[in-house]
Amino acid sequence: MKWVMWFILACLGAIAIVLGVAWALGWLAALEQNLDIGIAAVLGILVSSALGAGLMALMFYSNRSGIDEKAWRAQKGRARKNHRG
Repeated sequence: MKWVMWFILACLGAIAIVLGVAWALGWLAALEQNLDIGIAAVLGILVSSALGAGLMALMFYSNRSGIDEKAWRAQKGRARKNHRG
């Protein structure tokens, strides 16, 4: 599970680098006119990207750990019991 945190941090770092390059090249000049909007935009991008990366990492972890298969089998067993009764 430790790799999930490293994956999220790596994604956030990559996004921060891209935003830094965009700022250095002047692509974010419109956001600099109002500092509050610029900060909100950057934080919104970082938080939504971290959420997406975290959910994708958890999905891959769940798939590799076999938890999904166990849950599917348990649900299938319950459906058979309810169908018979």
